[in-house]
Amino acid sequence: MMGGYQVPGRGPGDDGFDEEGYDESQRAEILEATNDGPSDGNLLTDIAPDYGDDDDDDADDLRMVDDEIGEEDEDADEDARAIAEDEVQEDFDEDDLEDDDDLDDADEDALEP
Repeated sequence: MMGGYQVPGRGPGDDGFDEEGYDESQRAEILEATNDGPSDGNLLTDIAPDYGDDDDDDADDLRMVDDEIGEEDEDADEDARAIAEDEVQEDFDEDDLEDDDDLDDADEDALEP
Protein backbone atom coordinates (compact mmCIF):
# COMPACT_ATOMS: atom_id res chain seq x y z
CA MET A 1 0.00 0.00 0.00
CA MET A 2 1.22 3.46 -0.83
CA GLY A 3 1.52 6.22 1.74
CA GLY A 4 -0.88 9.07 2.29
CA TYR A 5 -4.14 9.61 4.03
CA GLN A 6 -7.02 7.66 2.53
CA VAL A 7 -10.31 9.52 2.56
CA PRO A 8 -13.14 7.11 3.31
CA GLY A 9 -15.76 6.59 0.63
CA ARG A 10 -19.02 8.48 0.72
CA GLY A 11 -22.22 6.58 0.13
CA PRO A 12 -23.04 2.99 -0.72
CA GLY A 13 -21.12 1.33 -3.51
CA ASP A 14 -18.20 3.76 -3.36
CA ASP A 15 -15.22 1.56 -4.10
CA GLY A 16 -12.80 4.43 -4.72
CA PHE A 17 -13.07 4.30 -8.51
CA ASP A 18 -14.92 6.75 -10.70
CA GLU A 19 -17.11 5.92 -13.71
CA GLU A 20 -14.13 5.66 -16.06
CA GLY A 21 -12.28 3.28 -13.74
CA TYR A 22 -9.66 5.73 -12.44
CA ASP A 23 -8.58 5.47 -8.81
CA GLU A 24 -10.11 8.36 -6.93
CA SER A 25 -9.49 7.03 -3.43
CA GLN A 26 -7.43 10.05 -2.43
CA ARG A 27 -10.19 12.36 -3.74
CA ALA A 28 -7.60 14.95 -4.72
CA GLU A 29 -8.40 17.64 -7.23
CA ILE A 30 -5.27 18.43 -9.23
CA LEU A 31 -5.75 20.84 -12.08
CA GLU A 32 -3.14 22.00 -14.51
CA ALA A 33 -3.15 25.76 -14.67
CA THR A 34 -2.82 27.11 -18.17
CA ASN A 35 -2.86 30.65 -19.43
CA ASP A 36 -3.69 30.93 -23.14
CA GLY A 37 -1.67 28.00 -24.37
CA PRO A 38 0.89 25.44 -23.23
CA SER A 39 2.07 25.82 -19.66
CA ASP A 40 5.21 24.99 -17.78
CA GLY A 41 3.34 22.39 -15.73
CA ASN A 42 2.03 24.50 -12.85
CA LEU A 43 -0.22 22.43 -10.62
CA LEU A 44 -2.85 23.64 -8.19
CA THR A 45 -3.15 21.21 -5.29
CA ASP A 46 -4.83 23.32 -2.62
CA ILE A 47 -8.32 22.98 -4.07
CA ALA A 48 -11.12 21.57 -1.94
CA PRO A 49 -12.08 18.06 -3.11
CA ASP A 50 -15.23 17.60 -5.14
CA TYR A 51 -17.38 14.91 -3.56
CA GLY A 52 -20.03 15.16 -6.26
CA ASP A 53 -22.64 16.72 -3.99
CA ASP A 54 -24.57 19.07 -6.23
CA ASP A 55 -26.58 21.09 -3.73
CA ASP A 56 -26.61 24.13 -5.99
CA ASP A 57 -28.78 22.55 -8.70
CA ASP A 58 -31.62 24.99 -8.15
CA ALA A 59 -29.45 28.06 -7.53
CA ASP A 60 -30.32 29.49 -10.93
CA ASP A 61 -34.02 28.61 -10.84
CA LEU A 62 -36.30 31.56 -11.38
CA ARG A 63 -38.65 32.27 -8.52
CA MET A 64 -41.82 34.07 -9.58
CA VAL A 65 -44.71 35.42 -7.58
CA ASP A 66 -48.28 34.72 -8.72
CA ASP A 67 -49.03 38.31 -9.65
CA GLU A 68 -45.84 38.83 -11.68
CA ILE A 69 -46.67 39.01 -15.37
CA GLY A 70 -45.10 40.75 -18.31
CA GLU A 71 -46.59 43.95 -19.59
CA GLU A 72 -47.15 44.93 -23.19
CA ASP A 73 -45.35 48.05 -24.28
CA GLU A 74 -48.02 50.37 -25.69
CA ASP A 75 -45.40 52.57 -27.36
CA ALA A 76 -43.81 49.72 -29.31
CA ASP A 77 -44.64 49.70 -33.00
CA GLU A 78 -44.53 46.69 -35.28
CA ASP A 79 -42.51 47.08 -38.43
CA ALA A 80 -44.08 46.65 -41.87
CA ARG A 81 -42.70 43.14 -42.29
CA ALA A 82 -44.25 41.93 -39.03
CA ILE A 83 -47.62 43.44 -39.97
CA ALA A 84 -47.49 41.80 -43.42
CA GLU A 85 -46.65 38.43 -41.85
CA ASP A 86 -49.58 38.76 -39.47
CA GLU A 87 -51.95 39.55 -42.34
CA VAL A 88 -50.75 36.58 -44.40
CA GLN A 89 -51.08 34.30 -41.37
CA GLU A 90 -54.64 35.50 -40.73
CA ASP A 91 -55.59 34.89 -44.37
CA PHE A 92 -54.01 31.45 -44.24
CA ASP A 93 -55.81 30.57 -40.99
CA GLU A 94 -59.13 31.65 -42.52
CA ASP A 95 -58.28 29.84 -45.79
CA ASP A 96 -58.86 33.16 -47.52
CA LEU A 97 -55.79 33.45 -49.74
CA GLU A 98 -57.70 34.75 -52.75
CA ASP A 99 -54.85 36.12 -54.77
CA ASP A 100 -51.51 34.35 -54.54
CA ASP A 101 -49.94 37.20 -56.52
CA ASP A 102 -50.02 39.29 -53.34
CA LEU A 103 -47.50 36.96 -51.70
CA ASP A 104 -43.80 37.65 -51.90
CA ASP A 105 -41.44 34.76 -52.63
CA ALA A 106 -40.68 33.96 -48.99
CA ASP A 107 -44.36 33.80 -48.01
CA GLU A 108 -45.23 31.74 -51.07
CA ASP A 109 -42.42 29.27 -50.34
CA ALA A 110 -43.57 28.99 -46.74
CA LEU A 111 -47.18 28.28 -47.71
CA GLU A 112 -46.47 26.06 -50.71
CA PRO A 113 -43.29 24.08 -50.01
